[in-house]
Amino acid sequence: LIGVIGIILGIVGIFSYRVSRSVPKPSYQKSSLRLIGREEDNLPNDVTVTCKGNVVERLTKTTLVLWNNGTETLDGSNIVEKDPLSISFGREDKILSYKILKATKDTNAFSVHQFSGFQNKLLFDFEYLDPDDGVVIELLHDSAQKYPKISGTIKGLPEGFIDQGRVLEQKRNNLKGPMKIILDRPKLVLGTAIALGLGMVIFGILPNEARGYIVGLLSKSSTQKTI
Repeated sequence: LIGVIGIILGIVGIFSYRVSRSVPKPSYQKSSLRLIGREEDNLPNDVTVTCKGNVVERLTKTTLVLWNNGTETLDGSNIVEKDPLSISFGREDKILSYKILKATKDTNAFSVHQFSGFQNKLLFDFEYLDPDDGVVIELLHDSAQKYPKISGTIKGLPEGFIDQGRVLEQKRNNLKGPMKIILDRPKLVLGTAIALGLGMVIFGILPNEARGYIVGLLSKSSTQKTI
C-alpha cells in the first residue's frame, strides 16, 4: 500500500512538472466602458455626436492589458508573418482611435498600427517580452461588442494570446492556504511530491525488520519530544 501511494505521489510530481515547465505564455485581460449608446441615453434626434469627424451612435472605450504571463522570454520573431497578431471587431465596426497607455519597457518595441484597408482591425507586434513584460492599450470603437477578438499565430504556442478575463477579476490573488502555494510555487510541489514518493516507495520495499526498526526510532523520538 505504501509503495502504491508512493507511485501516486510520483505521478502527481510529474503532472506538477508539466504544469510548471518554463514556457512563455502570452495573455491578456480586458475592461470596457460604454460612453454612448446605452439604453438610458435620451439624446434628441437633432443632436449628433462625432468622434474625430465621424458621426457615432455608439461609442465604447475598451482597455486591453497584454503581457507575457509565462516564465520564459516570448520572442517576437516567432510571430508567423502570414498570420500576424491582430485586434479586430466585426466587419461593419470601426476602431476610431487607439493608443498605448503604458509599456513596461521601451526595448520591447511594442507597436500597434491600423491594418491597411480595414477600419475594424489593428495589427501589433514586439521585439520580445520577458516574463511580466507587456502593455496597456486603449481603444475607442463603435462596435456593439465590448471586446475585440485577439488572434494570430506564434510558433510553438498554438493557443496564441490567452484570455484571462476582466481586469478587475483577480481570482488567483484571492486564493489562500494550500491552493495558493500550489499555484504560486509549482516547483516546490514537484520537489516535495517526488521526495515523498521516493521515500514511501523505498520504505515499502524494505524488509519488515527494517521498517519496524525505523518506526520504532520515530516513535521513540516523538515520545522524547513530548516529554
